[in-house]
Amino acid sequence: MTDILNQHKYSIWLMPSQNDKVSVYEQIYGLSKENHSPIFPPHCTLYGPVFNLDTAKGIIDKIEMNPFLATSFGLNQSDNIWKTVFIELEMNDRLNKLNQIFQNAFSSNYDFKPHISLIYKTMTKDQRLAIITEIEIQKSYDFSGIAVVDTSGPVDEWESVYQSVWNK
Repeated sequence: MTDILNQHKYSIWLMPSQNDKVSVYEQIYGLSKENHSPIFPPHCTLYGPVFNLDTAKGIIDKIEMNPFLATSFGLNQSDNIWKTVFIELEMNDRLNKLNQIFQNAFSSNYDFKPHISLIYKTMTKDQRLAIITEIEIQKSYDFSGIAVVDTSGPVDEWESVYQSVWNK
């Protein structure tokens, strides 16, 4: 029997296009330096956790999609470390379809609320609200691919192990 503690855990990430990736990364980087928190790649988690990398790769290889826009409708915050401060994205047909593909393939039930996290850190509500007042966000974000990311260890050890980029 496989030792579950040594089993790799993966997340399925929707990846922003190059321009949006750079602008969001600058916000993540700035907040991480200011608040001594980990730096991570910009993304919207579509699904997780996934323990079978080959199945995830096979699903991604079958997805035929063009890059698409997701509308943002504001910044929000929570006491959940993975959603300390985040950009809320409006659910659309493509986001829903992509999430459903993974929901149908894997047994865990991921509560998909599309967002782009900007910082991972335990903070007071006042600290989180102060960050929100300092940040400006775009009206929409362009997504152009999917990655499988090994999220087994600490944030600074997360690593993309498979990626598919869509072309127009």
